[in-house]
Amino acid sequence: MNIKSTMRHISVFEVSAATKLSLVLCGALLFSGCASNNIVKLEPSVKQLQDLNDYDRDGVIEARDKCDNTVLGAIIDNYGCGAKSTYIVPLKVDIKFANDSYMLPNSAIPKIQQVAEMLSEKQDLKVLIEGHTSKVGSAAHNQILSENRAKAVESVLVKDYKISPERVSSIGYSFDRLADTRDTEEAHETNRRIVAELSKTVSKDEMRWTIYTVDQVQ
Repeated sequence: MNIKSTMRHISVFEVSAATKLSLVLCGALLFSGCASNNIVKLEPSVKQLQDLNDYDRDGVIEARDKCDNTVLGAIIDNYGCGAKSTYIVPLKVDIKFANDSYMLPNSAIPKIQQVAEMLSEKQDLKVLIEGHTSKVGSAAHNQILSENRAKAVESVLVKDYKISPERVSSIGYSFDRLADTRDTEEAHETNRRIVAELSKTVSKDEMRWTIYTVDQVQ
């Protein structure tokens, strides 16, 4: 290798080394420039003041929930309160009367007392006294007779057992609702009756529809 060729190699090496040195210096300058910028500081975590738990698992957080212990699966509003349906639960008491009479027989007193005790024990109960007759005589006569039979029981409950009049009502059905449609003395005796129907209002949670709803109805 001659002297000129050797000098070219040295020259290229020097240029290459100078280029690398320049890149290193530029990088250092860029780094120092970035280092001089302000460092962003993270704010401390915000303390959660509201209770985000859902203890009764109804889909509404505790901070918004106004109805605790909602029945699981019930239809609810935005405040976790369930919708309810009202049902009437009847309890029947049967009292028999003599022919063409609305005088209460002695056998009726224990039954009326039973009704009075139930009304006194459960203040949410109401009673409807239904008067019925046999299909003997005119409809008009039996209508009055059925009403008087119902009122006789109503009067005992209100006056003797001090049940509030707002909780006791009566109605006469004449012979429109026969318990036994045969034209026999036994059937007539069965139809001369009072039916005391106690009703209790029951609130039941309405449930959301699920894939199992149809099976539950069946």
